[in-house]
Amino acid sequence: MRWFMGLDESDSSCTVLVFDEAGAEVYRRDVQHTADSLSEFGGWVNGRVAEGVELLAALERPHGRIVDFLLDHGVQVYPINPRSLDRARDRYRPNGANDDWFDAFVLGNSLRVDHMHLRALQPDSDEVTELRMLTRDRLRLSQQRTRCLNRLTQTFKEYYRRPLEVFPKLTTEIAQDFLHRFPTPDSIQGLKWKTWLTFARKHHRSEAQARAMHKKLIADQVPVKAHIVRVKSRLMLHLVQELAVMNEALKDYDQEIEHHFSTSPLVGIARSLPVCKTGTILPMLWAQIGDAEGRWESFRHLQAQGGTTPYTNRSGKFQTVHFRYGCNKVLRYAIHWFSIHSLQKSEWAKAYFDKQIALGNRYNQAIRALSAKWLKIMFAMWRDQTPYSEDRHLANIARHNLKHPVSA
Repeated sequence: MRWFMGLDESDSSCTVLVFDEAGAEVYRRDVQHTADSLSEFGGWVNGRVAEGVELLAALERPHGRIVDFLLDHGVQVYPINPRSLDRARDRYRPNGANDDWFDAFVLGNSLRVDHMHLRALQPDSDEVTELRMLTRDRLRLSQQRTRCLNRLTQTFKEYYRRPLEVFPKLTTEIAQDFLHRFPTPDSIQGLKWKTWLTFARKHHRSEAQARAMHKKLIADQVPVKAHIVRVKSRLMLHLVQELAVMNEALKDYDQEIEHHFSTSPLVGIARSLPVCKTGTILPMLWAQIGDAEGRWESFRHLQAQGGTTPYTNRSGKFQTVHFRYGCNKVLRYAIHWFSIHSLQKSEWAKAYFDKQIALGNRYNQAIRALSAKWLKIMFAMWRDQTPYSEDRHLANIARHNLKHPVSA
């Protein structure tokens, strides 16, 4: 016997509707995110499992507290794409009206009708889940730092362009120290050479480097009104403080990710790849691939999730090929940068990239094509639990070229 659960989650509660195989409602509950409410709901779930009822649950988010709760209680969880849910609503209520109970109804009935066409969530081990969360949070912090840098750059363009001309990267220690010591155009007026040389040597710059920087600093500047300088220099100092905090946070995440990844069972296979021996790209990439058995049906499934292959619309004689926006964005980010780094470390990767460019593809198209190749290799590594061998892969390419000389 199977029962199908539809769950619509909000910040404070989760609306639950349960249907039997015939579509009749057998249970409904508004589960609050409290220990008592979850305990009562868990007792109900355990009771049904003990009676031999197979419980399947559909909800929008593939992660979160309620997903962990359901998996811990032996429920099969089916994440439903929000776009698919939005389209399914029209099957039951074309007027567009919506509420939590209706969403739970749509989720439950959609699962009851289409569960054979959906894939149940395959949870990773706790260690891999933690690594995935660490790398995702690290990526968000990095994106937040980029936004702060963009705001800082725009602020300098409004009142003080000299730091942008002298320092290619505002995140360096010398740039941060300079901004605290010389926050306004007036602060570098009449800057003496000896004063600047002492400052530059403190940050391990040679005399030649210091002289080139000093020449730019003492050059004439476009005058800016005093009230603009006062306002923008205040904002600049706050942004610099924010940037310093984020730099420290990223260093902390880098250390924790390296420690976590180096002790993970994934590390032996993952670090056999020819690039990214350090840094966060490889941990991020392999955490997205995960260690759940049966998660990936084929290498094409992994390529589609990574957004490296397009999709095709066909209708009669009409056919169009589209960029794949619906994918795992973190996986796409990780494999993109992994492929770029591989150009310096892998012979076949560089040759394949050059071939794509020669065929007329743009840079990002060539990188996506290379990323698809790498994901095919990584799928075999994940499936067979075997490390990567550059020599073996080159031998496979040579063997393929002998068998298929036209397509080589």
